[in-house]
Amino acid sequence: MDRLTSMAVFLSVIDLGSFTAAAECHSISGTMVAKHVNALEAQFQTRLLHRTTRRLALTEVGALLAERYRRILADMAEAQAVAHASAVSPTGRLRISAPVTYGSLKVAPLLANYLEIYPDVQAELVLDNRKVDLIEDSFDVAFRIGSLEDEWLVAQPLGFYETILAAAPAYLAKYGCPHRIEDLRSHRLIGFPQWQSDDVWRLHGPGGEYQVPLPPPRIRINHAAGLREASVAGFGIILQSSLALEADLAAGRLVRILADYAPMPRPVHLLHLPDRRMSASLRAFITFVNKANGIERREN
Repeated sequence: MDRLTSMAVFLSVIDLGSFTAAAECHSISGTMVAKHVNALEAQFQTRLLHRTTRRLALTEVGALLAERYRRILADMAEAQAVAHASAVSPTGRLRISAPVTYGSLKVAPLLANYLEIYPDVQAELVLDNRKVDLIEDSFDVAFRIGSLEDEWLVAQPLGFYETILAAAPAYLAKYGCPHRIEDLRSHRLIGFPQWQSDDVWRLHGPGGEYQVPLPPPRIRINHAAGLREASVAGFGIILQSSLALEADLAAGRLVRILADYAPMPRPVHLLHLPDRRMSASLRAFITFVNKANGIERREN
């Protein structure tokens, strides 16, 4: 027998003054009302009500439990109301994972705009290039660049992440601009050790794939922003995402070189758990991201 239902029936007996009135209130029989009360009394092995043909009266234990039951049922009602509101209107907390560069330049502005629209949502954006586990690491959603390994997750494609070659005008003025892919071998190339573990740039162009070995580095920086700054300062040629370099290219601080050669674009996906009962805040965020990327999401 459901304990919460028994509590509600017991309180109705007290408030309405009879088993018959409580039965009508809950659309059950008087016998069933008695069973609910008896179940509570059996649990505590004591009477909760003094019953006579004329009136009902709470025992001392019954009075204590009635007060406790009212608080429990009130808390349950409040929790259900909060859950219902969360399912209908975006509210609560979102935890989001994204790669460092893409997350800083693409996701953070999107998230700021999303939070302006939904003021009852709080969000945490964790920037990390590792592939997180949504369940173990407690993330609601993750942006992923590259191949997908978690095939059981729902993956929404968001386009491609492109990487290009660029250098500062000062560097090109001093060392010359490479016009052929082979020319890179005589230039100063700035590598990203965490991205190219084998110290080779794999570039695709009109003739297929080209492997450009990186010379022993004179500088190592394990963050894309630091590498970009070194290239802007004229230290060498950089291979980095077009997203990270677009402001420098537009301002003339960097110049794109060998535009026909670049690594293969990598797909970008938005990942979330396959839960049809997702919160309204997560559903709204997914829809917001899709619209920002020109994608119309179909509900299953």
